[in-house]
Amino acid sequence: MRKKPVVVILLLGAAVYAAAFFKFFDREPMPSPPKAFIKDTGIEVPVRTVSYYWGLGKEGYGSPWVTVQDKEAVIVPKHSILTFSFEKEPKSIPQIRQVISDGENKSVEMKSPYEVVLPDKEGVYVYSVDADWKDGGVQYVVKVGVGSTP
Repeated sequence: MRKKPVVVILLLGAAVYAAAFFKFFDREPMPSPPKAFIKDTGIEVPVRTVSYYWGLGKEGYGSPWVTVQDKEAVIVPKHSILTFSFEKEPKSIPQIRQVISDGENKSVEMKSPYEVVLPDKEGVYVYSVDADWKDGGVQYVVKVGVGSTP
């Protein structure tokens, strides 16, 4: 008599698992990670993809510092605001950090969840942005020169 409750529990568990499996695959996945942009600055600031894990098996890894090490910094005025936007809205607020060196980051002054206020001190600054979607996550990087040539 005790076999019947065990069988019922196993069948219910299998049904829940099957429902979750079909719900996961019953949607149109994004074919590749969304691109990110800087908007409303009046100056084109390239946003580069550093690392990502996407869908079922697409991934790439890199370092923000190394990704922009040999790239020219885009010159922007002191106290500029970098506003990040994405092809598709992330599922949560992106995490934005200033990259000090390879492997060293620090938090930054945020005007809003998508906006970074650049410092008034002249110099070259590198910022990394981590964003997550239902299909995966991406790390981006930008390099700007505040108030002077790099």
